[in-house]
Amino acid sequence: MAAINSENLIEYIKELDTVFSRLIYRVRVLHNRYTVDEITDTQYVVLRALRKAPCNTSFLAHLLGVTLSAVTALINRLHRMGLVTRERQEKDRRQVWISITPKGLQVLKDVEERRNLLLAVYLSRVSEEEREQLLELLKKAVNLFDQEDILEEDIIRT
Repeated sequence: MAAINSENLIEYIKELDTVFSRLIYRVRVLHNRYTVDEITDTQYVVLRALRKAPCNTSFLAHLLGVTLSAVTALINRLHRMGLVTRERQEKDRRQVWISITPKGLQVLKDVEERRNLLLAVYLSRVSEEEREQLLELLKKAVNLFDQEDILEEDIIRT
């Protein structure tokens, strides 16, 4: 447990948090600047999730870390734009499944193409080797943070 409280590790975590937060912020700012006429960053996240499969509002609220009422307002906007459909379930009319429309898929495709080109402009300034290293480290971090039992083990030990 001493390793977790190490002063060097805590300072590293603070710097990592600052750098990571700044990176996410800058990508969102750039995304919003170059897709302002289509969709917001949050709408983009929802449409990407819906491309995989229809979702209910509870899942989307969990995905975004927001309230059900915030998701409902977001889905209402996307519905008015013609990017999603809503379907009530026959067995439980309270359950509403949200699906992406063909227009939503096209908007998502257009935004992703622009976003990818934008990111390519920036990442082209980093060597291919460094890009590969960055990708591998990020994959490792995602896999590590997907292991919720790590946190549970450390909480149990304290």
